[in-house]
Formats: sequence, C-alpha cells, structure tokens
Amino acid sequence: MWHDMQSLQKISFPFLDLEYMLMEFCRGLLKAGKFSLARNYLKGTGSVSLPSEKAEDLVIKAAREYFFSASSLASSEIWKAKECLNLFPNSRNVKAEADLIDALAVKLPNLGVTLLPMQFRQIKDPMEIIKMAITSQPGAYLHVGELIEVAKLLGLNSFRDISTVEEAIAREAAVAGDLQLAFDLCLVLTRKGHGQIWDLCAAIARGPALENMDVSSRKQLLGFALSHCDEESIGELLHAWKDLDLQGQCETLMLLTGTDAPNFSVQGSSITSPSGYSTQDMVGLKDCPGLVEGISNDDQELHVNSIKNTICTVVKTLPADNGTNWESFLGENGKFFSFAASKLPWLLELSRNQESGKKLISGSFPRKQFVSLKTTAIVTILSWLARNDFAPKDDLIASLAKSIMEPPVTEEEDITGCSFLLNLTDAFNGVTVIEEQLRTREEYQEICNIMNMGMIYSLLHSCGVDCGGPAQRRELLWRKFKEKHMPPSSDEMNKIDKVQSTFWREWKLKLEEKKCAADRSRVLEQIIPGVETARFLSGDVNYIKSVVFTLIDSVKLEKKQILKDLLQLADTYGLNRAEVVLRYLSSILVSEIWTNDDITAEISEVKEEILGFAPQTIKTISLFVYPAVDGCNKLRLAYLYSLLSDCYLQLEESKDSLSVIQPDLPHVLSLGLPQFYKIIEQECRRVSFIKNLNFKNIAGLSGLNLQSFSTEVYTHVNEYSLEALAKMVQILAGIYADQVPEGLISWQDVHKYYALSMLDTLKSKIRTDFNMKSPENFQDLIVQIEQTYDFSKMHIKLLEPLEALDIMKQYFIVIIPLYSSCKSLPDNSAWQDCLIFLVNFWIRLTEEMQELMCSENSVENLRFNPECIMSCLKIFMRLVMEDSISPSQAWATILGYLNCGLCGDCALVIFAFCRAMVFSGCGFVTLSEVFHETLSQCQTSLAPAADPGLQDLPHLYLSILEPILQDIVHGFYEDQNLYNLLSSLSYLVGDLDELTKVRQVVWERIASFSENLQLPSQVRVYALELMQFISARNIKGFSSGLQSHVLPWEGWDEMLDIDRKTENADNQGVQDQTNGSSRFTSTLVALISSQLVAVISPDIQITSDDLLNTESAVSCFLKLSAAACKDSHVDSLLSILEEWEGLFVTRGNEVASRNISDPGNNWSNDEWDEGWETFQEDEPLENEKKEASCSIHPLHQCWVEIFQKLITLSRLRDVLILIDHSLSKCNGVLINEDEAGTLSQILVGKDCFLALKMVLLLPYEAKRLQCLSLVEEKLKQEGIPETGSQDHELLLLLLSSEVIPTLISQSSYGTLFSYICYLVGNFSHQFQEAKLLRLTKKGKNELSKNEKDYLFLFRRIIFPCFLSELIKGDQQILAGFIVTKFMHTNPSLSLVNIAGASISRFLKKELHSLEHEKFGVEEMRSEALTNTVLRLRDKMTILIQSALSVLSTSNI
Repeated sequence: MWHDMQSLQKISFPFLDLEYMLMEFCRGLLKAGKFSLARNYLKGTGSVSLPSEKAEDLVIKAAREYFFSASSLASSEIWKAKECLNLFPNSRNVKAEADLIDALAVKLPNLGVTLLPMQFRQIKDPMEIIKMAITSQPGAYLHVGELIEVAKLLGLNSFRDISTVEEAIAREAAVAGDLQLAFDLCLVLTRKGHGQIWDLCAAIARGPALENMDVSSRKQLLGFALSHCDEESIGELLHAWKDLDLQGQCETLMLLTGTDAPNFSVQGSSITSPSGYSTQDMVGLKDCPGLVEGISNDDQELHVNSIKNTICTVVKTLPADNGTNWESFLGENGKFFSFAASKLPWLLELSRNQESGKKLISGSFPRKQFVSLKTTAIVTILSWLARNDFAPKDDLIASLAKSIMEPPVTEEEDITGCSFLLNLTDAFNGVTVIEEQLRTREEYQEICNIMNMGMIYSLLHSCGVDCGGPAQRRELLWRKFKEKHMPPSSDEMNKIDKVQSTFWREWKLKLEEKKCAADRSRVLEQIIPGVETARFLSGDVNYIKSVVFTLIDSVKLEKKQILKDLLQLADTYGLNRAEVVLRYLSSILVSEIWTNDDITAEISEVKEEILGFAPQTIKTISLFVYPAVDGCNKLRLAYLYSLLSDCYLQLEESKDSLSVIQPDLPHVLSLGLPQFYKIIEQECRRVSFIKNLNFKNIAGLSGLNLQSFSTEVYTHVNEYSLEALAKMVQILAGIYADQVPEGLISWQDVHKYYALSMLDTLKSKIRTDFNMKSPENFQDLIVQIEQTYDFSKMHIKLLEPLEALDIMKQYFIVIIPLYSSCKSLPDNSAWQDCLIFLVNFWIRLTEEMQELMCSENSVENLRFNPECIMSCLKIFMRLVMEDSISPSQAWATILGYLNCGLCGDCALVIFAFCRAMVFSGCGFVTLSEVFHETLSQCQTSLAPAADPGLQDLPHLYLSILEPILQDIVHGFYEDQNLYNLLSSLSYLVGDLDELTKVRQVVWERIASFSENLQLPSQVRVYALELMQFISARNIKGFSSGLQSHVLPWEGWDEMLDIDRKTENADNQGVQDQTNGSSRFTSTLVALISSQLVAVISPDIQITSDDLLNTESAVSCFLKLSAAACKDSHVDSLLSILEEWEGLFVTRGNEVASRNISDPGNNWSNDEWDEGWETFQEDEPLENEKKEASCSIHPLHQCWVEIFQKLITLSRLRDVLILIDHSLSKCNGVLINEDEAGTLSQILVGKDCFLALKMVLLLPYEAKRLQCLSLVEEKLKQEGIPETGSQDHELLLLLLSSEVIPTLISQSSYGTLFSYICYLVGNFSHQFQEAKLLRLTKKGKNELSKNEKDYLFLFRRIIFPCFLSELIKGDQQILAGFIVTKFMHTNPSLSLVNIAGASISRFLKKELHSLEHEKFGVEEMRSEALTNTVLRLRDKMTILIQSALSVLSTSNI
C-alpha cells in the first residue's frame, strides 16, 4: 500500500513531499490498530525517514484519541492506547502519557476514584483529582505513598506540588483525628519550608500530647508557625513558645540531673506539690487554690508565705510593694503560682549546688558551646522572671555572671559575664565579683582578661554617670565593645579622672599595679617556665644566675631563640652581659639542633659585641666549644674556624695583646692566624658534604693532624668526594712554605688511591661473586674490567709514570683469581670470542702503556717492554682466531703468562710467553710461529747479551725443561707442565728439521738426567718411563697420568730404530740388547724391580745387567726367591715377575720381528705377495692352536718357583688363579710338562682334586689322565669328600678341558663320572630351591652373593654344556632323565616318551639366549677362574649345535 501511495504521489500529488505522505500513512496505520506494521514505517523507509519528534507526536496523538474515546475503563480502546504508546517505550513524553493512563485506569480506582477519560479531560487542575482521592473514602489519606505516586503520574512532580499534596493529606488527617500522621507530615513540611501549613503546625504544637512529640518538636512547630503566621497571631504564638521553652529547659534539667521538682513544705504542716500533674498541666493551671483544697486556711497561709519568701529571694520588687494584694495576685496568676511552688525551689537548689557547676550541657550562649547545669538553672529562673515582668535581684545576676566566668574561661566568656554585671543595680556588687575572680584565677591570660574587664567595667560605670537612661547606657556599652576592648587613650583617661569618683580611680590604679606585677611574672614565666617569680623579683642574685645559666644550658637540647630575653634579663637584674652572651654562644654552638643559619640569625645583633671581647671568645671556643663539637659536623667546625678567624683579625686590627694561649703552628711560616683559620674554614666547607668524614683527623686548632691525615682522607675517597678531597689536600699542602712535613700526602696520592680502590673492588667482586659458568658471564666481566679501566684512566694519567704503569699492569693480572674456579674452558666459539675480546683489550692497554713510556723520559731505563707484550698478544690473538689455538689452551696460556708477572725486558717477555704456551698444551707449530715472529718484530729491543735461551727453539725448550727437571729432583714439580712440554712435540707438523732438533735435545737431556746415579731411584724411574712412553714402547706399569696426558712422539721410535741400525751396521757382532732403547728399558725395569724387592730386603739391588737375558734374569729371581719367606714377599715376587714379563716378552717379539725382517729372508717383496694369503688360509686352525699351546713362557722357571712358594705357604688356590689369568695372555704356558708333573706330585699329597684342577688348566694330556686315575681311585676308596658337593670349579674345568667325553667313553672312570653326575644333580637341586625361594619371596634365608653367582654360572653355562657332552657321548637317555627332573615334568607324562622333546627344547632355548643375550665378566665378579669360564662360554654355541645335530638323528 505504501508503494501505491508513492506512485499516487508521483502521478497525482507531486506537490506533496514524501515525509508528509509517510506521516499520513503511519497515522492511518495507528488508527487502524496496525501497531506492528506502524512500528516498521515509523522507523523510516529506504527513501524517507521521520524525525523522532514527529514520530512520537504521531504516537501520542493516536493514543489520546484511543484513550479519550473509551466509554469505560475496561474498554479495549484503553488497551489500544497503551499498545500504541509501547511503540516508543524509552521516550520521556510517551512515558508521561503512559503514566497518565496508568494513573486513571489503575491507581485511582484502587483509591476509590473512578473517572472516565472524558471526565478527566474536563478537569483542569490535577490537584482536584488528588483531593477527590483523599476524601473519596474514609482512611484514604493513609495511603500517603500511593497518593504521592498518583500525583507524580498526573504531572505533579515539582517539589512544591508534592508539598501541596502532603499538606492536603495532613489537613485531612487532622480533620479525621489522626493527629500523629498530621504531626509527622507537619514535621516533614517544616523541613521543606512549606509555609501554608503554619496554622496546622501551631494547632498541633498546642494540642494534646502525641507519641514521639516532645517539647523540642513542639518548639520546632511553633517556631515554624511564628516564621510564617500573620501579624495577629504573632503575640499569642510567641507567648506559647516562651511557655514551651521554659518547660523544655525544666525538662532538660530534670533529665540531666535525674531529679524532679522536690516536695515543698511549710513550718508546722506538710503540704506537697501535686504529683498527678505533668509540667504541661501545671503550666496551664489558672487557679491555684484548687490545688490546695482540703487544707485549712492556716496551712494555706503558711503555704502562700513560703512561696512568697521563695520568690523574694530572686525578685527585686514584689507586687505587694506596688500596692497589689499578694494573695489576689497569686490567685489571678495560676501559672506563676504553680511554677513558684514546684519549680522555683528546685531551680534555686540547682543554682546553689556546686556539683551542678561541673556538669556541662549544650549551651545557648553565643560563642559558648557548653554551659553548666548551674548556669542553665539560673537562666531558666531569669527567663521565668522576664516572662512574668519581674526584675531579678543582683545576687541572681551575679550568680549567673560567676557561673559563666568560672575557670577555665575565655575572653569571650569574661565579656559575657561582665555584660551581665552591667545589669546590677548596685555596681559595687560587680566589683566584688571581679575581685573574687582575681583571687581565684591562676592562669596569666585569664588574670589579664579579668583585669581588662575590670578596668572596662570601671570605665563604663564612670562614663555612665552622664547616661540618662537604659538606651544611652546600651549605646555606650555597644560603642565600647565595638572598640575591641582597647584601653582608653590618655585624653579619655584624663577626662574620666575628672568625673569619676575616688573609689573607681583608686580601684583602677590597684588593678593596674596588679596587672604590671602580673605582666612581669608573666614575662618570667614565659622565659623561664616554673621559675620562682617572688625570689626573682626580690633580687636574689645567686638564684637569678643559676636560673639564667640553667636556661642557657637548656638551648642545647631545645631550640629556643631567647637571646634577646636573656639580655633583657641581664640588663634588668644586673648580670654580666659578656658572660651571658658567651655562655649562650657556646651552648648553641655545641648543640646539634641549631643550624649555622639559626646561629647566625640569633647572634646577628650581638656579633659586634662578640668580636669586641675577642680574647674571651677565642678562649671559650678553644677550651669549651671546639672539644665538644663532633668532628663529623664539618659545617659547625667551619663556623668555629670562621669565628676564630674573625676574632684573630679583630685583634690584629685593634693591635691588642693576645690574652689567650697562642696555638703552636711550627710549620706555618707564611700565613698568619686569621689567614690559616680562613683556609681551614674554606676546606672544611668544601668537604662538608662527605658523610662521616671527621675533619678533626685532618686539621685541628694547632695545624694539620698529620698522624691521621692520610688515613681519614683515604677512608672517604669515592666517586663523589674524590675531586673535593684532592683539592683540599692540594690547598692544605700549600700552606707549608718550604719543607713538606712527613705524613702529608699529595693530591696525586688521592687519585692513585681511588684508582687502586676501584681495582680492588673489581678484584674482590671477581673473587667472591663471579663464576665462569657461561661465556656470557665472562663477557660481562671483561666489559666491567674495561669500563673500570676507562673510568679510572683519567685519574691514572694524573700520576707519575711509574705509578701509572704499576696500576695499568694490574688490569692484566686482575683475572688471575678466576683460575681457581675455572682451570679449563670448553673449546667452542663462544669462549673463543670472549678470549679474543679480552686479548684485544690488553692490546689496547699495552698501546697506551707504550704511549706513556714514549712521552716520559724518566721511564726509558725501566725493565719493562710493552711493545714486546703487544707483539706477542697480537700474534697470539691471530692464532686463536684461526683456531690454531683452542680456547682452553689460550686460557691456560694467558693465566700462565700472567702468573709470571709483567716485569722484565723483551727477552724475558718472549721466554715467559712461550713457556706459558708450552705449559698450556699448545702445539709446536703455534709456539714456533709466536717465537719467530716476536723475535723478528722485537729484534731492536733485544739486548746484545740476550738470554741464550732465545737463540733458537731447541735452546728455548731446554731453558723451559731444565727448571722442571730440577723441581723433579727436589720433589716440587707439576706433572702436567712436563706432560704438555713433551706432548707439544708429538706430531710431525711444521718445520720437521727444527722439530727433530728440539726432540733430540729434549730426549738427550732426559736421557742424561735418567743416567744420573746420584738421583733417587723413583726420579730415574719417572724419567725412564717418560722416555719409554714417548718412544711408544709401552711396558707394564705405566702410570695413568702418563697414559692419559702424554702423547707419544710420532715417528720417534722409527728414528731410534734407524739410529740403532746405523750403529749395528758400523758395529757388526754387537748383541741386540746393547742398543739404547733396550738399555733404557732394562734400566727402567731394574729400577722398578729394586723398588719392589725392598719389601723382601732393602739391601738387594737389581741392575740392568741382571736383566740382560733370560738366564741372568732366572738366576737373579732364584736368589730373590731364596730370601722370600712371607706372603708379602711372594706378592712382591709376583709383581717383579709381571714387570719382567713386559721386558722379556717384548724383547722376544722384537727378536722375532728382526728375524722376519732380515735382509736375507725378506718376504716382503711384491713378488712373494701373490698366493701367500691363500696359503695362510689353508693352514689348519688346529695346528695354530697346537703351536700356541706348546709355546712355553720364557720365565717358566721363575713361575715354577712362585708356585712352589705358594704351595709351601698353603696358598693352593692362588696357583689355580695365576694359571687361569695366564690364559688371557699370549705369553705361552707358564710351566712345561715336566714342571707340571713335579708340581702335580706335590699337590697330590695335599689335595688330589686340586692337582687335577691344576693339570686341567694346562695343555698336558698325559698329566691329565694320570690325575684322573688318582681321583678315580680316591673316590673308590674314600667316597665323595665332605666339601665335594659344592665343587663347581671341577665341573667347570672338566668341561673346559674337554675331558668329559673321555670319562663317558672309558668305564675305568665310572666312579668319577658318577661323582660328576652327582654334582650336576646337587647343583640342579640348589638352583631349583633358590628359584622357588625367590618366587615365594621368603626373605629370611636368602643366598649369599657368592652362592648366587656360582648357581647362575651353573644354570647358564655348566648345565647346558654338560647335557651337550652327554648327548655327544651317546648318553641321551641320561641327558633326558636329567632334563625332565630339572624341568619338573609331571609324573602323568611318564608313559609318554618326552625326553627327546624336552632336551631339544631346552638346548634350543639356551642357544637362543646365547645369540641374543649378553653374558660378560661383570656377571662373574666373584668367580676366580674367569678366563676358564670365558673359554667355555665361547665353546658353548658349537657344543650345543653339535648336540642338537646328534638329537635330530637319534631315536630318543
């Protein structure tokens, strides 16, 4: 439809705009009740939109049409009006319209008012509707909240409108008798200031008592009514307010005192005040006789007389005095009578009670927050008298004034009290009150105030003579107090004196005298608190001096500017002015709470006086002030020096004789005392900012304190105080004319100390805080070192050249403490960068040192060459950057060089640096490069007679080696340095000729060193071991240090062989052992043997001649054995024999090698190569084994001797262990067959089983069979021995020596074979029990480690091998029986032949374990025959495979 209207507008009504068309369209939708559709179009369309104001106006108009067309409140039109308004729920105008509909349709019907929309439209004032709601039904006014809410819905939202609604509700409540609600609303309206309600407020205030309505509330309502009432009602309301005020005062007093009006009585009768009446009732009584009904006329007369007497005590003039009958007056004034009868006696009692004067309540007096109960009671009486037009008596007014002026009292309270005294009929009563106050007051200010009030009081009464009436007196009073209570001028006083009476003049003079004395006492009290003014004013000189001096001493602890007061006291009471001034000056000078500015300001007016008596001032400062001032208080000391300078200058100018002791200044020649103290003052101020600096340790009154001068200066040198202290030292040193005294430092010393202190701080930080865990930390440390140097460089340049160079050297050695925490660095690029950074800093440092030496002629002859150090560092840094030197080597080189110090000429620098490189492990090539390049660059710096160690590298190495050898002789040597020196020559790199020369000189020097027979044997052994190791001739016994830290020299052994061959060619027929290498080896072994044989006999010495050949060695050994008789001797022989094995076995190999390489039998030519490998492969392996087994140890005779010694010492098992150990070596069988027979015969007599074990370890078949027969016979005769059930070694050796097949095949060994089967069964049983114990976890009877090991050995090796041997020996049934028992086969399977399957499965499993599981020596740690076990383990695979092959073809 909207599109149709748009089309119609375009065609027929183009003069109408789209906004108008849209408004009309929306109005039609609203009238049609299409509210949802209208909501969409009111928001606008794509082509036009309505302003929000116009849209709201449309909605409101449409809603009103719906609302006002409703015929009843239940009409659907009202619902449509609400729905229409809901289109804009957030609009304020729309919400107001919706509130109006809600008020008429919902709220008003709930209140009993039903108005049709059309009726509402005809009512112009909404207040009419509110009034209709209030009066529509009884109790409607009680709905205050709903009525106010309806009023707001109707548009009565303003503050005034709401107040009008509350007024209407309050009036309706009052009409309905609900005075409580009316009272509450009236209180609310009074706070709002709604004046139209005043009449209702007045009526309620004077009405009956209500809940929560006290006298204060009534007074509030009446006060509000008085503020808004008409003129005619003011008088009546004012009287009512006064009555309430009086009543309120009485009630307040009753509440605070906890009492009520007391009973009153008449003499001879008992008449009490009525108890059934409240205060309101008694105030409202109009006829008093009714109160005393029932009593006689006599009693009534007594009652009236009593009341009269009470009134007479407060009223000046009674009505009877004016001709009025008293009884008739009381009868006509019931209120007066009732108050006088009940309240007045009680109030009088309160006004006379002293305790009432101590209780304070909120007061009603101006500028007085609290007043006493006594004052309140008196004010209440006065208010009652004024209410009834009675003048009070002077006593009552005086009581009021005294109660107000009770101490503590302020000036305003005195003014108020004196103002009341002006109302006295007799002014002299006021004098009495004022004098009483003067006597009782103690505070000076309070006394002065009352004196001033007294003088003003007398002045006013004197001036009041001319005043004709109260108005004039009031005007006079106002004028005088308007002058701020200032005393009158002299003209006024003269004028007053002429007219005032004698009494007032004399009283005024008396007051002035008292005031003068009080002022003087006041001054004394202010200056000297607690002083006895009477003794002071009486002129007691001793007391005055003691008090004044005590006061002066008090300024030391409390800053009090009292010099003027003290001088006033001195002038007033005749004290010595100079003494007072100097005492005060000394007190403030020694005080810490007085600043110099405070002192200057304090003595500014007497400065000339102080200088005027200069001798006394100097003496006071020197003897009392200076010793008491702390030396750290430098500003105060400077102030003292300034005063002394001024005083001495004053004496010089006045040419007076010095009356004080002249300070002893022996060195001050060119300065006078004024100039000396002026300089000391300036320097003291210069360093005043330095905390804790004691200037007395620098200078005193008699000159500089040379004993502690330097210590005090050095203690406080830091970054901030350096310049000031250096300047101070320079100035103070300049005061000495010629000779500088001992102990006085120079200003350069201050800079030197600071530079060294920064260096010491850095060193301390390196020692305590730094650790080289990461290259980043090390980089930070280098940065700190460089920053410290850069900061201290400016101070170093100020020093003498020698001192500057010493400090700069320390920046090299500052890193030495790091060696203790990090002796080696990781070899990575990060650490390499750190070292390059460090060396680069040192190069810069040496350049600056060189510049310093070139600029100063005084250091030309110094034995120090930074140019040479710089050359070494540059070459060294380049090698580090090229990775020729590793970071660890570079670090060790740096530390090694620094530990040697930086002193010495160029030759010493080069030597120390190269030595550090050698000791750090640097190679020969890098050392050679540094050595030659540095020599070439520093050739001009070398002295003509330079160190011969710098001629060439061989001499350099000898110079480095020689001290090491000397240290070895004396027992103080570093192994690693010697190791690194030898290792640096290990590789064939660089200049080989030069390397060979260096090696040759080092080798020859060590050789000659080892041949020195005067050296201890251990030293010679050490040297020979080194020679053997670097020549790659390893022998048994080398230390782990040699093997891990020394590298053999490449090609050196060949070079020695070439030399030996050349020697042999020149000396045909010389035996092999005469060559140098063999000679060194023999000597070494001989020396070691001599050390070992010392256990047997210290006197026995073994020489190299004893080891020339096998025969000589055997002969020597037999001699040694003859002397051996203990276990330790045998152990020593074993050690010697092991050392000799290395010599003779190696020598034998060399001989064989030489025979092979003999020129006549040279098989190494190419023409013999072809076919040789094939020929070797065709050789039977068995032959090789046989040949190896037949080779006899070259020292077999020695071994026989050893075995015999062991048997003699009952160490039989050691024989087996030694033979077992020999199996792992290729040195041949330890003993031959004959020797084995001899030993077996010896052992058979002791233990035939042990003899069998021994021969089983040897490759001699005949001896084995012989021992087997002996054991067989032994078993037949004696059976199984007691310890035979645990002999697993016998099983092991039988299996290893392959004797089991013999035992199986030959029936002659049946008993032994049965014994073997018994052992296997026994061990099987033990293994099964151990396994069961482990499975059931019975921890009480666990096996020992040894038992676990041999059971494990049995299960893994012995048992499978034994089964395999049974199978191979055609004993499958026995093997099957053993396996089924071992595997615990169920008896029910006994009918089935499962033996073959069990054996096959068992062996296959073992074979699989051998192939996939590791079994090494570590699993047999407790097994003595380790090599035998290993040999049997190596045979297991073939043995099991053979057994499985036999099983596969058998019928078991």
